[in-house]
Amino acid sequence: MTLEDLKTNIKWWESKRWIFNIAVGLSGIYGIYDFLGSIDYQWTTGDTIGVILWGIGANIFYSLGTLMELFDWYYFKNKIKITEGLRYILFIGGVLFSSFWTLWNIVICFKMSYY
Repeated sequence: MTLEDLKTNIKWWESKRWIFNIAVGLSGIYGIYDFLGSIDYQWTTGDTIGVILWGIGANIFYSLGTLMELFDWYYFKNKIKITEGLRYILFIGGVLFSSFWTLWNIVICFKMSYY
């Protein structure tokens, strides 16, 4: 893999980041809306800060896709061979996992703090 290939790979991951952010954001909005619609809860500044930090953390973990390709290229000498097909599997799996993880943690966070 050349440096140009690596730049192309990074562009591929970065071009999909908006899809990831929309999917995780919508699952978070749905979870919060569903929870807030079912009980009387006072939204706090701490909740807002938590949502912002969650979004930042999710994007940091999204960057692991790019880092996997970088490690494969530099340390493993492209032995894993993350191809276009494997990239899509990693991307879709990551989006689904992050969306479900967001919903699950909303349930845990709000239900535990409410009861």
